[in-house]
Amino acid sequence: MVKKALNPLRIDYKKCIVEERLLQIRNKDNLHEPDLSRVWTIEINARDSKAIVDCIRRNFQPNDPITYTHVKRIRKKLDEPKKLIVIVCSCELFKDGSEVTSLLKDSGVDFNQLNDCTVIPRQGAPTKELMMQWSEKFWPLTWCGNPNDQILNDYIFDMSFIRKMLEKITQLSREAAEKDNEYPIVTAFVDPRNREAPIYAIDSRTKKGSTPIDHSIMCGIRQVAERERKLGDTLGGGGYLCLDFDVYTTHEPCSMCSMALVHSRIKRCIFLEPMEVTGALKPSSGDGYCMHNNKLLNSKYEAFQWIGDEYPTMKLDPKMCC
Repeated sequence: MVKKALNPLRIDYKKCIVEERLLQIRNKDNLHEPDLSRVWTIEINARDSKAIVDCIRRNFQPNDPITYTHVKRIRKKLDEPKKLIVIVCSCELFKDGSEVTSLLKDSGVDFNQLNDCTVIPRQGAPTKELMMQWSEKFWPLTWCGNPNDQILNDYIFDMSFIRKMLEKITQLSREAAEKDNEYPIVTAFVDPRNREAPIYAIDSRTKKGSTPIDHSIMCGIRQVAERERKLGDTLGGGGYLCLDFDVYTTHEPCSMCSMALVHSRIKRCIFLEPMEVTGALKPSSGDGYCMHNNKLLNSKYEAFQWIGDEYPTMKLDPKMCC
């Protein structure tokens, strides 16, 4: 975690723009609606607080998918000031309360009233006023500033590599248009394990024997699968095909392609041209799905639009799905 003042990148935290070129895409309409997570809580005597905190740090915190830096893990019981209510872990870590009970008992912690009736926001509130409202409604929270500032600050960008990839897909798109491809849409898939061997995929809907779903992203995912098959790759990470890949594409993906990237577990998608009618990443595009960070889905990825004019794209019918 780098302090803002020490970050070599120029970041406009209010506009969410990196190096005056990469605009972070997120659904700002939902920022005031918390994404809630159910948690396991217990009741303890105040004198046992140190023991329970030590137990949580050892047995629960390292593997819990939910972080609690924005949450006060312990609060007083309203009607019994000598009793405390403690958040042990998320219900995503342990769905069965018997597992939580077993770990607590093995640690010799004295507790009672294990339950999963409490929900907390997954992330801190974007404003101090909203934090106070959520604290009243759900559970006491802490104010550490807008959490998205730290998210932006923690992102890693190799700007020279990004520029190289965008230049390449722009060139391939231009060449496709010169060959009378009606869909000059190009996507690059970059494996973090081998950045110097990207896969480039061109929309092939106009090719003989093609299908209507042969968008550049769908073709690229198939090419990744074919390369993995030839290499005999064991596909680490639970078998997800494009785990932690960076994807660069000339046009904002449609809902089908955006969801395919969710299923493939990519890390980041950077696109050049927004598609206001058919796109599925920007809140102002299409039906405003914001597919990459839709809280109804169990996986998410980063999305950025390149807002510079260095890489002009081929203009398409606004109703075309990319």
